[in-house]
Amino acid sequence: MIRTLVALCVLTIGATGCSYFQPQTMPQTLPQTWARVDGQPIDLAQLEADKTVCRGEMEQANMAAGSNARLHPEVFGYTDVMISAFSGCMGQSGYTAAK
Repeated sequence: MIRTLVALCVLTIGATGCSYFQPQTMPQTLPQTWARVDGQPIDLAQLEADKTVCRGEMEQANMAAGSNARLHPEVFGYTDVMISAFSGCMGQSGYTAAK
């Protein structure tokens, strides 16, 4: 039984070209620091409310991606589409990513 399991594992790894074990790129993250486009001070309560709305927009973009959607982007990283949707929404709310 164990030999069969080991043989199946070896065959699976050989068939996939060991791509699972190759180093992956760093997961992409959302911008963490924001500034108001108009230069006004940030109201933290409003910022959190706007982030919540924009996360919803990002989730809609993630769902629209279909089979490429990320189930746990906080672990596996965000797609370019997700980051673009979130950043675009934040821009419409009057924020820009600060560096």
